[in-house]
Amino acid sequence: MDEPVIVVRRPVGPPPLALRLAAVLAVPLLLYALVATGQKAIENYQLNQQANALRAELVSLRVENISLQQQIEDARTDSAIEAIAREQLGLIKPGDHPVVLVGNAQTTASATQAAPQTQAAAVETRPTWRQWWDYFFG
Repeated sequence: MDEPVIVVRRPVGPPPLALRLAAVLAVPLLLYALVATGQKAIENYQLNQQANALRAELVSLRVENISLQQQIEDARTDSAIEAIAREQLGLIKPGDHPVVLVGNAQTTASATQAAPQTQAAAVETRPTWRQWWDYFFG
C-alpha cells in the first residue's frame, strides 16, 4: 500500500551564516552605489548648467565681436577718420581757421583756480565781447 509521506520541517530560526554575511556585505555596497550614482547625477547636472551658461556667453561674445568689427569697418572710412581727427585729436585741415569757445566768467574762474589771482581777476572783469576782440585781434 501506499506508505505515508513524512515531511520533515526544519525549525524556524536565524538564517544561515552565509546568508547573514552576504546581507552584511551587500547592503553597504548597494548604499555606496546609490550615493555614488546620485553624486554623479548632481555633478552632471551642474556641468550641464555651466555648459549652457558658457554657450550663452559665447553667443553674446560673438554678437559683440560682430559689432566691434562693424565699428572698425566704419572707423576706416575717410569721413570717420576726419571726424576722429577733428573731435578727439583737435586737428584741422590746412586752410581752416580754428575757433576756441571761451566759457562764461564762472566757468573760467573755476577752470583757472590754479592760476594766479591777478590773472583770474583780469579775465573775470573783461566783458565777453572784449575777450573775443583780444583773441582775434591780439
